[in-house]
Amino acid sequence: ALLPGSSAVQASPAVGISAMEQGKSAQWEDVNMEGHEAASSVSSGTSPGQPGADGETPSGVLSDSVTNVMVSTFARELTQGSKAFWPQLEQVQQLLASYFNVTHGYVLRKLLWQLVPLPPSKGKDTDGELGVEQDWMKRVRHGLSMDTEEPDLYIPLMGFITYVLLCGLVKGLKEEFDPDMLSATATFAATILAFEVAAAKAALFVAGAVGAPVCDLAALLGYKYFHLALLIISGLLLGLGGQPGRLYQLLALWLMASCGLALWRTLRRLPRMQPSSGQEVAADIHSVVIKALPVTQALLCWLLLPSWPTLPSLATIAESTTSSL
Repeated sequence: ALLPGSSAVQASPAVGISAMEQGKSAQWEDVNMEGHEAASSVSSGTSPGQPGADGETPSGVLSDSVTNVMVSTFARELTQGSKAFWPQLEQVQQLLASYFNVTHGYVLRKLLWQLVPLPPSKGKDTDGELGVEQDWMKRVRHGLSMDTEEPDLYIPLMGFITYVLLCGLVKGLKEEFDPDMLSATATFAATILAFEVAAAKAALFVAGAVGAPVCDLAALLGYKYFHLALLIISGLLLGLGGQPGRLYQLLALWLMASCGLALWRTLRRLPRMQPSSGQEVAADIHSVVIKALPVTQALLCWLLLPSWPTLPSLATIAESTTSSL
């Protein structure tokens, strides 16, 4: 009687061990299924547990995210590397931003003042006052309005580009246009400006203005390209594509005179263009320098003007027409 009971008691542990083995094998199968789902979700661009390609999530989400992370990381590394290579890069960027911080109203006012450089009117200073509407034609920097004579680089740069394109147009009217001519004209004009800035810096240094900024000089001497662009446009309109007449010559004299007068007023009023303390002996030299620089602007305007095409006369046109008939 005891033998059957003992065999039953001995058989129950075997049954429990087999049940445990079956449970472990089921768990491993679940883990393998989850691994296959994760791999399929990565390959299809979806996260585990989310629907796949049946309209829920596009397959390019993961690739777009990886691309964005790579681009942002590359930009950050490039910026940090540039700052490490040139620590003053941020200061240079802020300096250039201050020269290009202009508004439409300021540009209009500055262009009109370049054409008619009258002394600025002394109005009431309302900087910093609450409830007072600021003049929309004034240039503001750090919350304070700047004088009209303060230089910027936006107008000289736009004037330079317009001048180069107009020279190409004049060459086209003369049937002498060449794509390389644009780069040659830009190089020649930029070289002239660089020599001007270097000569003006040296002259002002001798005159006692040792702290004259190079960017200010480049902007002030670059305003003449606005006058040149306006003069070429006037010549094209007055000459109808040919040699302009007397009215153009009078207009050229006015624009050259206004260019020189605007430069003289600016050099006379800007504090950083004046002799520094202890350099009062060079005041006479400074007075000569700020008068000589505007004269050179008129001469350079004449040098940088393109030659105009000559239209055939009426007699030549009649003769060519008769010969063709």
